[in-house]
Amino acid sequence: MIFRRCIAIVFLCFLPAATFAQQRRVVAIKAARVLDVRTGQMINNAVILIENERITAVGPNVSVPAGAEVIDLKTMTVLPGLIDSHTHLTFAPGIGGSGMLAQSPSRQALIGAKNARITLMAGFTTVRNVHAKGYSDIALRDAINAGDVPGPRIIASGPALSITGGHADENFLPWEFHYQAEGVADGVAGVMQKTREIIKYGADVIKFCATGGVLSLGDDPKHSAFTFEEMKAIVGEAHRLGRKVAAHAHGGEGLKLAVQAGVDSIEHGTYIDDEGIRLMKEKGTYLVPTIYLTDWFLENYEKLGLPPQIIAKAKEVMPAMKKNLTHAIQQGVPVAFGTDAAV
Repeated sequence: MIFRRCIAIVFLCFLPAATFAQQRRVVAIKAARVLDVRTGQMINNAVILIENERITAVGPNVSVPAGAEVIDLKTMTVLPGLIDSHTHLTFAPGIGGSGMLAQSPSRQALIGAKNARITLMAGFTTVRNVHAKGYSDIALRDAINAGDVPGPRIIASGPALSITGGHADENFLPWEFHYQAEGVADGVAGVMQKTREIIKYGADVIKFCATGGVLSLGDDPKHSAFTFEEMKAIVGEAHRLGRKVAAHAHGGEGLKLAVQAGVDSIEHGTYIDDEGIRLMKEKGTYLVPTIYLTDWFLENYEKLGLPPQIIAKAKEVMPAMKKNLTHAIQQGVPVAFGTDAAV
């Protein structure tokens, strides 16, 4: 795509952390314009000063220290790195459902390395990865932090908590395999133990499935999954241990119970109604709509080889998403940007 005005993204991952420990690096970026996202205004002829991975000054009157590396973007507009609040970097479009059964967490971590680089080069310097098999997003996060692979900063959840047979359980295997996904837990004691376990293995944030989902068999996006007591236990343990909580919730009582239980964000919110909107505004709960996925899916589902039940469910759910989420946003629900990439 050709733009009349070039846009540059400031990437803060210039060198691995070990390099910064050896010497102080100062970079001065000269830009025609810098977008100040706090005011919505452009700063003309600005200098961005970066010292050892951190922006220390931005403005038209910033002095460039002697010896600084100067990057001249005199014709370009610079904006801060973007944030995607709902990603699955270790997934790939078209590899879902039964197709994922053939992929190990190690293979998914390598898919994540590819997607992390693509995401960074698209201008996203921070993502919140909410669900990955086998803690593959934790491994990816750690590799990026170590400078082994390029990618954005990742706030990783590890596996999402699910009830038995819920959206994040493995619903594509028959009974004789006796297999459950690693995030499955039932009952208050069970979800408390599972929340602690996921944090033990490195999660920055906890995600649980408060309702059924779309790309899963045997559940309903309109139905509540965990009980209120189970949700309170998950949120209580996560908050006590310093983690925020994201709830996959399409609507109905599952969404409302999750908000009342104190979650920090609702993911998707397809069937959100006026009562849900009121509760979210009252609690300050963020909504992370994933609207673009609906357009992409409805354009591409015939290529994905999904079961007819899932396609039928998607055709019902996805058109409702835009209508209800538009209403929620117009009513002033706090919103964070999320794409659901790379689902």
